[in-house]
Amino acid sequence: MSDIGRILVADDEDTFLQATADLLRKKGYECNCASDAKTVTEMLRSTKYDLLITDINIPGNKDLELIKDLQNSPKVIPVILMTGEPFLLPAIQSVKPPVVACLIKPFDFNELLEHVKISIGR
Repeated sequence: MSDIGRILVADDEDTFLQATADLLRKKGYECNCASDAKTVTEMLRSTKYDLLITDINIPGNKDLELIKDLQNSPKVIPVILMTGEPFLLPAIQSVKPPVVACLIKPFDFNELLEHVKISIGR
């Protein structure tokens, strides 16, 4: 496991998913990837992660079920949500905890990295 943190990144846009994970790996984080909510849930059950970064529109996350399930999980981890749809921001912001940040795509990688550092440092 990475000394500075293990992150699960979830997005159904493969190019964005791989690019984000690669950038985080270059900063020293260990990253795994998932493209749907079912896979995220399975990975969270089988592996310890320090942070989940996920797009809200991944398959299987209708009405933010994935995040609501995480709220009730005994293994609470911080979550950074991403969306390309700014009109969803009020709904996203109402789902706390474990949501620590909501980012609108496209966002600056340094902004994401700052949220990652803060989230994993908790």
